Amino acid sequence: MKISKHAIYAADEDDFETGFDDFDDEPMDDDEDIEDTLDGIADDIEDMQDDLDEIQEDDPNIEIDNNIDGHYIAECDKCHEIFISAVIESDQEIENIKGTCPVCGKESEQYLKWVIKKVE
Repeated sequence: MKISKHAIYAADEDDFETGFDDFDDEPMDDDEDIEDTLDGIADDIEDMQDDLDEIQEDDPNIEIDNNIDGHYIAECDKCHEIFISAVIESDQEIENIKGTCPVCGKESEQYLKWVIKKVE
């Protein structure tokens, strides 16, 4: 069994700083101190309100015209997540396709469930 020695250090009273050394020994006027603090808080609130008033919301720029009309929504056989397929509706009936699922990344059967139709 190995026993090691470590030195233990303690703080001296001279090394201990309280942070109260910056204050004068003169008595403080509580009313003026509170008044200055409240004035400072009021100024901060006014600055924040000015900053908030200057904020302008962006106009929404949602693309209304897209290219998914006529595409199938497919369901992955492995993870059962749904996604927009690259397959476009045609006169041929297609029940499923085999490929890599864009959600789980696995090779799977993808069942074509629904067709996306444009709403007028």
